[in-house]
Amino acid sequence: MKTITSTSSMDRTNLLITLILTALLVVLFFAIPDFYPRLILFALFSVLYVVIYGHIPTSFSLTEDSLVLKAPYKKISIRLNEISAAQYLGKGNVFSMIRTFGCSGIFGHWGYFYSPRIGKVKLYARRNNHWILIHTLHKGRYIIAPDDPSFFDELQSRLLIEKVE
Repeated sequence: MKTITSTSSMDRTNLLITLILTALLVVLFFAIPDFYPRLILFALFSVLYVVIYGHIPTSFSLTEDSLVLKAPYKKISIRLNEISAAQYLGKGNVFSMIRTFGCSGIFGHWGYFYSPRIGKVKLYARRNNHWILIHTLHKGRYIIAPDDPSFFDELQSRLLIEKVE
């Protein structure tokens, strides 16, 4: 079986939110008259942006036996035999989720969230559509958002093949 990869890019909404928040930070930066508070603000938000960008996946891959979430600083690998179910959520409803740790807005959505409908979930989405909810046996729930909507179909077929074998 060949490896299938789908990129993960920001949709227009998340790009606009990222640009607006960045513009507000630039305005705030120039509004502060003193050098040291300005330097501290710049350092704090630079680190924040780098950390967030480094943890949001830029692509998702299906190998023979794993689902791989690839981010600039880390790679999360979930074995297919660890996945108990996958559900296509389509256009995710960000507003019905409570962020417990992570980020929403800058570069998309990343971190730990709680949804009254789903429960605790780890969210890795740079876009607000094509959301896939993944239930694992031991690692909890994940939501990913690949650019290619057919990625879900390929995941489902590999999960069925995995369960038959």
